[in-house]
Amino acid sequence: MLTLSRPLAATIIIAASLLPTVVAIAFFGGHAGLWYAPFSPRVLTIALTASLLVLWQRVRAARLEGEPKNIVEVVRDNPIALLVPAVLIVLITFASAGFSFIKANIADYVPYYLDPPFVDADRILFFGNDPWRVSHALLGTWGTIALDRLYVLWFLLFPFLAIFIGGSADRTFQFRAMIGVLVVLILLGNVMAVSMSSVGPIFYEYFYGNAYYAELMARLHAAHEVAPLTVLRLSDYLIEMHETDAFGTGISAMPSVHVGFAVLSWLIVRDRVKARWAHRVAGVYAFLIWIGSFHLAWHYAWDGIVSAVVVIAAWKLSAFIEVAPRRSESKRPRLFDFSAREPARPLAKQNTDFEIGSRV
Repeated sequence: MLTLSRPLAATIIIAASLLPTVVAIAFFGGHAGLWYAPFSPRVLTIALTASLLVLWQRVRAARLEGEPKNIVEVVRDNPIALLVPAVLIVLITFASAGFSFIKANIADYVPYYLDPPFVDADRILFFGNDPWRVSHALLGTWGTIALDRLYVLWFLLFPFLAIFIGGSADRTFQFRAMIGVLVVLILLGNVMAVSMSSVGPIFYEYFYGNAYYAELMARLHAAHEVAPLTVLRLSDYLIEMHETDAFGTGISAMPSVHVGFAVLSWLIVRDRVKARWAHRVAGVYAFLIWIGSFHLAWHYAWDGIVSAVVVIAAWKLSAFIEVAPRRSESKRPRLFDFSAREPARPLAKQNTDFEIGSRV
């Protein structure tokens, strides 16, 4: 077990969160406006909500322990702990802004080139069939419409995931969850996306001049006639904005950030929620996001598989890291310690004066 002091854990998260913005400005022609993205009213509202959630949790905990405190007393008792959730939300937005800018400029540095091999790899995976042919045969038009709605639902759920991470009082969990978020944004969304530059089936004809996915697009348009599909409106918007670096734009297929976040959410739910039904719901949702990724032409089937493998591996590896608890902090540990954890020992009476360490 690798034990990190809280200052070191915080330094790692802060540095990693700022990295995409620094790289975007230094190497991808990014502008100074990227530094202001996390301070939009929407982001600050989410950050405030996370901090208020922690405040409510602490007031409630004090009452359950038989030592009720008012809000002022809770804030005075540990003000820094109430800032941590808001800071984490802002850091996630910093990473997202840099990620988005780099994604929007991938083709300027690594022209799209890997789509044809992925087309062949998908057929091998589904025993000679295109994955979308299998899913469309099984799900039909209304299945397409349902997947389209579920796929977009993620954008509404992500702020709640951020609040859930920021609002936790468990610093080890927060560290693992933040590492998971940064793995999705930086490793999957930037490093691997740049190295495996690709556009996905929905943009295949536009960028390669090959109508291989014409039948798939025809099926999506047929479903669009029954009920408007977000996938078609959004893909048109991305083509229109392709030459810009606007936030939330950019075209990239391998690997799938969407699937990566869905899988990460499932792992977090399994780790933090006791109810097994919640595990199943999160797992089914992640699976449906993967199905939707190729059913709706956004991705190749392999895009989501690669993302899932990387995220699960990162989550399992991060289980070997813990953030030092308060008592360890008061003993001023080394920045990191590879030794096995020992049972906590009662502090000697003469050492109680040193219980003034960080209470975050």
